[in-house]
Order: sequence, then C-alpha cells, then structure tokens
Amino acid sequence: MLFLSKCQGNKEDTVLVLQAALEELKAYLRVRQETFNTKESDIYVFVSKYKGGMVQPLSVRSIQTLVSKYTKEFYAQNEFSTGKGLSPHKMRHSFANDWILQGGDIITLRDQLGHSSIETTSKYTNLSRDEGKKIIEKMEENRNK
Repeated sequence: MLFLSKCQGNKEDTVLVLQAALEELKAYLRVRQETFNTKESDIYVFVSKYKGGMVQPLSVRSIQTLVSKYTKEFYAQNEFSTGKGLSPHKMRHSFANDWILQGGDIITLRDQLGHSSIETTSKYTNLSRDEGKKIIEKMEENRNK
C-alpha cells in the first residue's frame, strides 16, 4: 500500500505503509475529527486544542514526550521492562534495522526514510555483531545450495 505525504519544501514524498497501519491511521483520523472537529483540509495528523478557531499541530517535543510516556507505560506492563521509554528517533533506527534484517536493501530504505544521502541512511542500520554473523551464515548457507 502506498501513502502520499507532503514533506518540507513542498517536496511530495511517497512511502510504503503496512495495510494494518493505514487502517489504524484511518481509525485515528475519525477519532481526531470527533474530538477536534477537524476538516479534511486540516493537514496536520496529530493536533491539539484550537487556537483562534484552528487546530494546531502538536510540537515535535510534544510528540517525543508522548512516545516516551506511552512506551514506558507499555514496557512497565510486561516482562521487557527497561524502565525507559522509546523516542521517535529510536523507533526509526529499529524500523531501519528490521527493514534490512527482513531482506530490504539500503537504497529503498533511503527512500522510505526520506534521506537524500545513502551515508545518512547507513547511520540508521547499526546491526549488531550477532545480527551480522547471522547474515553471513545465511549467505554461506545460500552459497552452498
């Protein structure tokens, strides 16, 4: 499934989105409309109270705080508790690593993350030594077939 969005500088960008994530986004947008009386023309996904009759976007800092708060609460309720929340940046790193481990290539990952430089993308793929070892073993296994 493809999803279009506007990026900085009026550059239109296309990213791949899981169907399940798209359905969750649609459900959220219905709740957002009921809660904030938004219109389809409102361009912000995550909004806060009205200011002068207009919805306002959540600030980057507010989003970081909410992600940290809710991931910390999630982890506190299961055996994976670290006592820490995640950040949107850490989530991007996790996504990038998973992309590569699932067989995605760095070029399409660059496009997915919206980077213009492959060097920037490579910083997001900090695969551990164990993960690298598994990849090499898989390469060796496939070579011997």
